[in-house]
Amino acid sequence: MATVKERLAKTTRFYQIIWALCLIGMFIPLVRPLGLPVVLSEPVKDYYNSIVDLPEGSVIAVSFGASAALLDEQEAQFLATWKTIFQQGHKVIFYCSTEDSPIVIRNELIVVVPESYGYTYGTDYVILPYSPLGEAGQAAFAQSIRSIYSTDIKGDPLDEIPLMEDIDNEEGIDLLVYQYTSCTDIEWAVRQWVVPFNTPVIATTLGCCGPMAAPYYPTQIQGFLSGSGAGTELEVISGNPGPGAAMGDAKNLGILPFLAAILWMNIKPFIGKEE
Repeated sequence: MATVKERLAKTTRFYQIIWALCLIGMFIPLVRPLGLPVVLSEPVKDYYNSIVDLPEGSVIAVSFGASAALLDEQEAQFLATWKTIFQQGHKVIFYCSTEDSPIVIRNELIVVVPESYGYTYGTDYVILPYSPLGEAGQAAFAQSIRSIYSTDIKGDPLDEIPLMEDIDNEEGIDLLVYQYTSCTDIEWAVRQWVVPFNTPVIATTLGCCGPMAAPYYPTQIQGFLSGSGAGTELEVISGNPGPGAAMGDAKNLGILPFLAAILWMNIKPFIGKEE
């Protein structure tokens, strides 16, 4: 019969193997996200379809209200959205509505390189600098972009940018992607874009702000993402696994050895025993 010390040593080795398998399972998707299947919610599916159902070459305005402190919740949303847009060949007008936005968007577009999709800056996409828009600014932008912005983020006049030559208001925009962090800001998009102009709107926000967007779906807004979980869903449905899928996959693969160990410990006493 094994001594207590021998049993403890055997148990310790068992758990060391489990921990090692957990670490390996977590490490793999952090290096290369797998995009394991997830349950897709209706707002996410409609968000995705709002982008892919547009005719190729449609113009999308992205009201970019990012916060660097909250990227853990929204980075997956941003990257998956932009990859989906670029894959469909739509033209994009990014305009920054928070102080952090210009820095964040420059860094994110290093990850999602528009040029790798055949895009040319100024012709296929443009970035407009920070402006403290608020609701009044959103209303002004929808009525006249040049009333808010005279140049792009590089300082080039809008009239010299090919994409902007014939666009100055909501009439030239086929879809608004409203990316924000303050829960009630969704009302600005509804009041200043949807009600007066019937512009199609989809939105991305924090997990805690989802309940504020839900009442406007699906009549005023076509779809929305709330939190990193919805960002992961968009990564999976669009076939673009990224930081959201990496976190989800790491959690799922990391817990599998524990579940296997629990199952084994429960069935082991019955293996080899006679009735």
